[in-house]
Amino acid sequence: MMKRIFFSVFSLWLLIPATVSAANYTNFLFAVKSDLKPFARDLGGLLGSGSNQTARALGFSGFDISVKSAMQFAPEKGNTILEKDHSFGLTLVQADIGMPYRLDGFIRAGSSSRLTVAGGGIRYGLRKVSDAPKYMQTMLVVMGDLAVHKFFYASHFNSSLMFSFNAAHVSPYFGVGLDYTRLTPQNTNDTSFIGKKVTVFEPRYTFGLRVKLDLIYMAGGVTFTHGVTLANAGAGVRF
Repeated sequence: MMKRIFFSVFSLWLLIPATVSAANYTNFLFAVKSDLKPFARDLGGLLGSGSNQTARALGFSGFDISVKSAMQFAPEKGNTILEKDHSFGLTLVQADIGMPYRLDGFIRAGSSSRLTVAGGGIRYGLRKVSDAPKYMQTMLVVMGDLAVHKFFYASHFNSSLMFSFNAAHVSPYFGVGLDYTRLTPQNTNDTSFIGKKVTVFEPRYTFGLRVKLDLIYMAGGVTFTHGVTLANAGAGVRF
């Protein structure tokens, strides 16, 4: 059973990064005004999905280096910038460090389809850190990102409440969050909205499984936000 769970999570981790280059953000050049909010919602959901896959704090001097990917199965109906019924995604490298008082800090960055993302944030464990069986971890997460493309840039902020449950090698996790995204067009055929900011604010719900073998872990989950579904995956080394 454990091998099957590990294989399922591993397969998801391989599948998602293989699809993340599918987005064609260059179609933003032909955007119309009605595209902007749906596009901003899709971008914000992508940035917020899979950013955290456990509620256990690292502990002082702990360290985590990982690769995290998110994939949306299709753009929101009103988003005609991205191809209809076509998946798109993003992969980021993330580094976390444990600090006193159950605080973790992290930074992350990546580039895909000529979209460059950099950001980071703080996590705070609400309960004492423990690896005891059947123990529920709870964590608050606050983070922000900047996403830059030659045709637009966006700032993204989110806050999340995460839960994870200790089990032998496998830890289910669940999260509720809010994504705030501000999109600024920089280059489009319709010059009337160049430089004008569009903001969206959307809830996000995530659940999944994290598999840990010694220092190595893999995670896979599903996110629901603004009426669309995303898959997320992560793998890394955690000390």
